[in-house]
Amino acid sequence: MIAASFIRKPEDVKEIRALPGVKEQSIMIISKIESQEGLDNFDQVLEVSDGIMVARGDLGVEIPIQKVATAQKMMIAKCNKVGKPIITATQMLDSMIENPRPTRAEVTDVANAVYDGTDCVMLSGETANGKYPIETIQVMGDICKHAEAGLDYRRLYKNIRYQNLDPPISIPESIASSAVKSCWDLKLPLIITLTESGRTARLIAKYRPHSPILCVTASPLVARQSLISRGIYPFVVDSMKGTSRVINLATDYALKSGLIVSGDPVIITSGVLECMSGSTNIMRVDIVEKRD
Repeated sequence: MIAASFIRKPEDVKEIRALPGVKEQSIMIISKIESQEGLDNFDQVLEVSDGIMVARGDLGVEIPIQKVATAQKMMIAKCNKVGKPIITATQMLDSMIENPRPTRAEVTDVANAVYDGTDCVMLSGETANGKYPIETIQVMGDICKHAEAGLDYRRLYKNIRYQNLDPPISIPESIASSAVKSCWDLKLPLIITLTESGRTARLIAKYRPHSPILCVTASPLVARQSLISRGIYPFVVDSMKGTSRVINLATDYALKSGLIVSGDPVIITSGVLECMSGSTNIMRVDIVEKRD
């Protein structure tokens, strides 16, 4: 990934994408919005970016400080609407650079970012040169887990599916949306998606399922990139050939890792055409039994 600083307009992103190897190696470009011009052109920047980072440090210098929270909420909402990952960064737990516990305001800040819909919260100075890097990570994780438990996932799904999306939509997006709805209706513990590029997994994550998403791919690059989308757990296989074989590998892994137990039903999405990106057109529900 490339975290590109001070992106002001879509041409900045296109210029980076044109650099040798960026497009050929499928390197993601995460645009850091740190200026008023970047906010003014946000829709166009988002369209050509693979993700967004709310870089609140420099942003708070470039625009009036009281407008930072409004800008953060706007960027998170727009990224959620189109299903692109959004990272909230800078001074999340800044006091833990020197102290073993955060302030109450910092805890609230992290939790509110989760409630707003951020995919990631990022630490910087707290772990780069802070006195308590391990404790900071543990505190951040605990805050996020508690905040996630309080989210109304059904409302989030309805808001994205029925208020922000106008038909017709693509077949993969329809499958992703239906998978999340079925996950709700059947109270399923896991969604398994077979994906070449990671796009289907990100589409499913867009609809904010309450259950984790097991992203099964043959690409270590896709697996790494999927980690910045909320709720995705990557699983790398040797090849995507043989759908039944890959599904068996995925369910065995889910059982061993504790994501499910024997007898659990799970949703599986895949494509009739194997090893072809963009071909997801199947959703099914399987009962997983432990195999000898």
